Amino acid sequence: MGKVPEIKLSGHVNAVFPYIELPLDYILPEILKNAVRATIESHSEYESGHLPPIHITIASNERDFIIRISDRGGGIPHHLVGRVLEYNFTTANKENMSDPEQQEGVFSNMMEAVNPNPAGGPMHGFGFGLPTSRAYAEYMGGSLEIQAMQGIGTDVYLRMQHINSQAGSFRI
Repeated sequence: MGKVPEIKLSGHVNAVFPYIELPLDYILPEILKNAVRATIESHSEYESGHLPPIHITIASNERDFIIRISDRGGGIPHHLVGRVLEYNFTTANKENMSDPEQQEGVFSNMMEAVNPNPAGGPMHGFGFGLPTSRAYAEYMGGSLEIQAMQGIGTDVYLRMQHINSQAGSFRI
């Protein structure tokens, strides 16, 4: 193990904007861990540790800022694209999650599995990360959109309205 894809930043990397900490502190790690997991799982044949990088592009303008996170983790299969933003839907351990006994064990132990120490807790599996991220983004006047290229990778677009934007009202 010990493989991690490189993260490359581009665009308006020196952009400064006011924001509310909690939503971004939840959304960005959620999107990044999905990108990292997809990249590692779809490139398990790379024993040398070389993985395709994850690209983060930042754009900032007078109205909003946009963060695009692009991975080369194989994309989301056609039959799952419409479901990844549903609560309680997960692509993690799909073969185990179809067994009702396995589901019961997973969900009954959910609270035990969640650990305040990120190094010790689960990286995926409960189906709340992306839907909650979208809810945060929309509440803050933005959006979260997913574009999958099956067989290649996934691009996630996070658009957040500037707090001090003159373009519209900002809800807190």
